[in-house]
Amino acid sequence: MAPIVTYPPYNQPSVAPSPTVQPPRELLALRRPPPSTAPAPPARPSLAPPPKGYTRTLHAAPAAWPKTLKESVGSFSRQADPFGPVPAKESKEERAARIVREKDVSCGRRKDATYWSIEEAEASSQPPQWLAVERWHRDVPDNDGITLVVAHANGLQKELYHPMIAKLLQKSEPGALFGTGAPLDPAVMVPIINDVWFLDDVHHGASVDLNAGKLASMYAWADCARDCLNFVKHVLPTAGGSYQMKWSDGVTAPPVIGVGHSIGGNAMVQAARAAPGCFSALLLLEPMCQPALGNVQVKMGNPIVQGALKRRSEWPSVKSAAESRTNPMFKTWDQDVFDLYLQTSLVPTGNGEEVTLATPKWAEAAIFSDPEGPQRGWDALPELRCPVGFVLGGDPMWLGGPKVVPEIPWRAPRSRNERIMAGGHLLPQERPAECADAAWRFFTTLAAGQWDATASKL
Repeated sequence: MAPIVTYPPYNQPSVAPSPTVQPPRELLALRRPPPSTAPAPPARPSLAPPPKGYTRTLHAAPAAWPKTLKESVGSFSRQADPFGPVPAKESKEERAARIVREKDVSCGRRKDATYWSIEEAEASSQPPQWLAVERWHRDVPDNDGITLVVAHANGLQKELYHPMIAKLLQKSEPGALFGTGAPLDPAVMVPIINDVWFLDDVHHGASVDLNAGKLASMYAWADCARDCLNFVKHVLPTAGGSYQMKWSDGVTAPPVIGVGHSIGGNAMVQAARAAPGCFSALLLLEPMCQPALGNVQVKMGNPIVQGALKRRSEWPSVKSAAESRTNPMFKTWDQDVFDLYLQTSLVPTGNGEEVTLATPKWAEAAIFSDPEGPQRGWDALPELRCPVGFVLGGDPMWLGGPKVVPEIPWRAPRSRNERIMAGGHLLPQERPAECADAAWRFFTTLAAGQWDATASKL
């Protein structure tokens, strides 16, 4: 095994003392959504089965209600044109100018969106939304088994976690200490994972089908956190075999470990901060919890939003889309993950073999247009009370650069970290096997009761 690389303990003054965003804002309270029937599950490709001993089921779960922003529910579907129709023909210069205009509109809409009170929201007629959910359930659950709730990165989908999680569930070797790789007592019981729940954000993947005609181009990262919290607190306790999951109150959920990548990691941080008792631990892969992304974006002209809008969204066929393997975004991806991307991240347009992105690029841009989401994650980290494992890449640029990133994994009081030096921001897509190895060390360290042990005690 290659030596474990980590960021050493951070003992310097913070590069950005909290609160970095004013005013500090609590997550909007969760309420029972209005009565509604989930749409039928959309057609999905046939996928490889989960590891032996697990069974896959698909569900529709109530999303957090109401939304944080008054304008977060609208009338858009996947192939909407939130910025107006695209000209049939345009020059390279005209396309570049159009994308800049669309970026400015997306950011401007988010800036002008309305935060409302829970009383205003309850008095509204805002319709409920749904989350497309996939469950891998252990056929013979263990009484002491654990439950994972998994949240993805912006622009991606829940299925792209499959290779990493499949490799994790197949592990049975003795554990090792997360952060060092030192062997643990082989007598320590291997942790048993009873359930893995993969969530598609409301603007992503199969959730776009469930919410057709109810989406909007304004989004608060707080709602990604609220969707995770709502699922754990109000939906998971009623989990059964039915397709449509129910919302409940006052029922205790099983111990849950949140797993989040990028914005999904930010969501888990904000959710755990808001409701400390709902998560027994967090595993965060490149969580977007940096202190100044919004301000930097504005100064630089919001390049991340613009990059999302520049993304190609349609191909004549899946075979044609496969040529994207040479694209800088995909060329470092694991082949199994890229194959899953072609299967699950592209959907038919209804025009012959033509396919389009399952997660529309305007929705990805809307999420990146939130000017304060990453900073609120940064502010929440010091308030976490559960064990938090960080798995970070070798390139620190996506999370704020070499001056910022060394502090991130030490802001949470009970934290440990590992780095996968050959990986970038898209770790689960680039290095699923290494991510599974790190996750195994994370879970076995927890199971051994060694999480809070100092080096001198090991």
